[in-house]
Amino acid sequence: MREFLIPKKGFRTVFVIGKGGVGKTTTSAALAVALSKKGYRTLIVSLDPAHNLGDVFMVKLKDKPKKLADNLYASELDMEKLIKDYLKHLEKNLKHMYRYLTVINLEKYFEVLSFSPGIEEYATLEAIREILAEGDEWDVIVFDTPPTGLTLRVLALPRISLIWADKLIEIRRKILERRRAIAKIQGDQKFVVDGEEFTLPKDEEEDAVMKELKAYREEVEFVEKVLTDPDKTSVIAVMNPEMLPLYETERAHESLRKFKVPFNLIVVNKVITLREEIPELKVKLEAQEKVLEEIGKKFKGVEVIKIPMFAEEPRGMEWLERLGGLILEG
Repeated sequence: MREFLIPKKGFRTVFVIGKGGVGKTTTSAALAVALSKKGYRTLIVSLDPAHNLGDVFMVKLKDKPKKLADNLYASELDMEKLIKDYLKHLEKNLKHMYRYLTVINLEKYFEVLSFSPGIEEYATLEAIREILAEGDEWDVIVFDTPPTGLTLRVLALPRISLIWADKLIEIRRKILERRRAIAKIQGDQKFVVDGEEFTLPKDEEEDAVMKELKAYREEVEFVEKVLTDPDKTSVIAVMNPEMLPLYETERAHESLRKFKVPFNLIVVNKVITLREEIPELKVKLEAQEKVLEEIGKKFKGVEVIKIPMFAEEPRGMEWLERLGGLILEG
């Protein structure tokens, strides 16, 4: 049994990544079924806006975990709802922090922000953080992810956000220092909003902005620690034996290594094997063999397993358990 899929320190998270259409969802579902059959309380979550996890299990799924079998729960997250909830959380915090600035039209600001580049990534990261915060409820959490590009941006966000948070905290400290200097000369700056008097904060302990920045940094650092801990997180890349998925998997491998996220396994899906030669498939098989050779050269130290192309699409518990056994046991 593959050790990097087994929970050691509390819960284990497994991110299944890959190009669209290579079989990520089926692989994720199969792995979740196999782990649940081993007695691990397993949650599988689809982060892909184009959900088909429910189709693989042949059930209707929502954003709340649904029990599918003993030790097996599944959910599909609604991206529009994630973005809406994320912006609502931001709006609430900003209104609390800047109540004395009545000139800010926050409603108009958030209307624009909902269409801003990167909002999907931040909303997805927040959803992952909330799931990880409740991680002790599970032994294993399997994430069926969006296509590689979006997934890599999400997995890179904690490291990038920590850098930004540290810089913003540094800037905020300088602002508070200047406020204290001004207060010594002019006294405290006070404002009246809706009949209520506010004193402009000048110390970290009373400054709502600094409190929020520190709380955000703590949340992001928690996610970063989980993602970079090889005892907590594993990444499985799924690809077909073709050149384009190979290139994408290679880029993903390099990116994750840069951000210190463990990359453990490549599942080469839909590998064609023939009992007798078929001339029409000769070129396809030669190309497949070349890709398999390249995988061996490019991914030193990464386990690789080959999943054959089945005569029918693997759907339903029986098929998924069989496929999951191949991934889990090798």
